[in-house]
Amino acid sequence: MKKLSPDTEILGTPYFISDFWSWGFSDVLMNSLRGIFSEFLVGSALEVIQKPRNEWDTHDLVYKNKKIEVKSAAYIQSWHRGNIRKLVLILELRDSMIMIKTAIVLML
Repeated sequence: MKKLSPDTEILGTPYFISDFWSWGFSDVLMNSLRGIFSEFLVGSALEVIQKPRNEWDTHDLVYKNKKIEVKSAAYIQSWHRGNIRKLVLILELRDSMIMIKTAIVLML
């Protein structure tokens, strides 16, 4: 699969794919998009986003022949209006892999 250009026309409409993207995916804090946005940020930093994302792959990114699985956690979410929670990330090294665990602590 190749990347779509933002100016790709949506046939039968006066719109472009960029119109769809901005309409459907502007809230990068929503649960269903936050992980994908995190993958994009990590992939951008590693300069490995030349190909489109594969939803059903066994990993998120490949960097120097190493497979990377990106995880995300949210301090604030777009729908949350209650008490703010503090995220604590715990890193562990297991079988030559870094495992990340998340703990959520309610801040009163």
